[in-house]
Amino acid sequence: MTTAISPITRQISRPYLSLQEFKNAPTALDYGNLVAGGNQAAQDAELTNAITRASSAIDQYCNQVIGATLDTEQQRTRIRPDGTVRFHPKFFPVVAMTDLQIGYTPNSLVAVTDPSQAWFEEQEIIYPYSQLPQSMSSQGPLSFGFPMSTRAETYIKYTYVNGYANTLIATSASVGATQIICEDGLGVVAGMGLTIYDGASTERVVVASTYTFGSATIPLTAPLAYAHAVGVSVGNLPAAIKQAAILYTSAALKIRGDSSLIMAVTNSPTQQTAGSQRVGSDIALAQEILQPFRRIR
Repeated sequence: MTTAISPITRQISRPYLSLQEFKNAPTALDYGNLVAGGNQAAQDAELTNAITRASSAIDQYCNQVIGATLDTEQQRTRIRPDGTVRFHPKFFPVVAMTDLQIGYTPNSLVAVTDPSQAWFEEQEIIYPYSQLPQSMSSQGPLSFGFPMSTRAETYIKYTYVNGYANTLIATSASVGATQIICEDGLGVVAGMGLTIYDGASTERVVVASTYTFGSATIPLTAPLAYAHAVGVSVGNLPAAIKQAAILYTSAALKIRGDSSLIMAVTNSPTQQTAGSQRVGSDIALAQEILQPFRRIR
């Protein structure tokens, strides 16, 4: 007896901040003693862990991964009278569809030959019925074919890219370079604007029309104005997400000691304050920033 296995994927996110991005942020936090007696590598490793956990908290609050992911879903839909099949992926924004299979039973799915015929909206994919695989006999649809009648319930399985590009430079780039090599190209498309987040050397670039979808090598429309080292963050992640990640990470660091001593700015004496009281405003502000990115389930 075989086991039915769902193809639905559940992705995890890449951290929404690089280590240097958080260090450059004006948080006024001391992150040099996160590991008692640890060297700089140990401190950086723990700070990286805190950033990773903060990024995961953002995904949990938004009910979806904000960074670009490749997801597979399956669902039922119907052929519409207007000649289209429409379906709503769980996650947004939709960037591309790499595979679509459709059929009148779960065991008769047929892959469409050209997924590029799809029309994308932020939370909906529309595919023209005329482009679906059709095979009819005098007795109706063949076992490997597709129903012709409108309003017929159909089964679909599809793989799509969604979310915002969020990657790291994998090979150092020099001033004047016309391409960057990243860890991956997920979520990147030709003509897209990207930001290289590199402190004082931060710059905006545009992906050239010669870009091959999915490639980690990203050609640019203009030479780089600055040199960039390995590990620098690249993407079109909204700045609001990065600010929320800074706030969540700051809250995680502040709450490490729930009754830690704090020094008031005024002349009043030092007092003990519960960590939950000190981080509440950070998390509340982060959640307010994240409202437009939440998926309603």
